[in-house]
Amino acid sequence: MDETYVEILPIVAIMVGLLALGHWWRRRSDRKSEQAHAEALAEFAGGLGGRLVDPAEAHAWSAGLLEPMRRKTDGLVNQLNQVSPTSFGLTVDFPRGRWAVRVGEASVEVTADNGTRTAYEYRIEVATAPVTPMKISRRIHDGKNLFGRPLPPDHVVAQGGERVREVPVTVAAEGGGWYRVSFPPGPFDTNFAVFTSDPAAVAPLFDPRVAEHLLAEFNDMYFTLHFEAGLLFCTLINRIIPDQALARVDALIGLLERMGVAPAHPPVWA
Repeated sequence: MDETYVEILPIVAIMVGLLALGHWWRRRSDRKSEQAHAEALAEFAGGLGGRLVDPAEAHAWSAGLLEPMRRKTDGLVNQLNQVSPTSFGLTVDFPRGRWAVRVGEASVEVTADNGTRTAYEYRIEVATAPVTPMKISRRIHDGKNLFGRPLPPDHVVAQGGERVREVPVTVAAEGGGWYRVSFPPGPFDTNFAVFTSDPAAVAPLFDPRVAEHLLAEFNDMYFTLHFEAGLLFCTLINRIIPDQALARVDALIGLLERMGVAPAHPPVWA
C-alpha cells in the first residue's frame, strides 16, 4: 500500500468521524428544539382552552383555497430551489371568545448557500358565518425596485400587490368576476386595496370604525386578508410565536366584530 495513503488514512477517518458527529449533533439539537416548540405551543393552546392538533389532522382549513408556501414554490426559480414537498406541521385550535381559531405551520426544504434550509410560514384562520368573498391588502408606496429606485405610483405593489388580484377558488369555480372596490379619497383608500366578487355588498362593511381599525392594527401588514368559504385567514412568514400570533388573532376578531360578521363552527375540509 502506498505510504502516503497510509499516512493520510487516519486523517480522513478523523474528518469523516467529525462530520458524522456534527450531523448527529445537529439532528439531536433540531429534535430538542422541535420538542420544545411543540411543548410551548401545547401550553399556549391549553391556556386558551384549546389543544395541539394531532399530526394526522394538522392541516389548514383553507388548504384547498390557498396552497401553503406559495412564496417559496411559485415560479420556475423557486421550483428549482425546492428540495422537498410542502408539508403542514404543528397546529393549534382554540376558542377566542365566540370564535373558533386555528393557527398552523407549514414548511418546505429549499436550497441554501451551505446546503439546504427549512422555510416556514404560519396561517391564522378564524371560522365565520358566510361572507361575500373578498381580499384586503396594504398598498406599499415606498417600495424600491432591484436597482434601489422608488417604484412608480402605478406599480402593482402600490395598488395592493398581485395576491389580492387573484380570483379566489370558490369565485372562479362559479365563473364570477373579481373587482376592486372604490372608496372615497382618504387615508383608508390610500393605504388599502379591497377586491371582491360583489363591490356593492362589501363597500358598506367598511364604515369609519372598520377603516380606523385596519389603519391602526394592520398598517404594517405585509400579507393579504382572505374572506372565503366561511373563513377569514392570512399567512405570515416564519414559525408561530404565541404572543405575536395571539395579537394578530385578536386584531382579526376585532375586524370581524366591527364589520358585523358572525362566528361559525369550523368547517371540515378534505
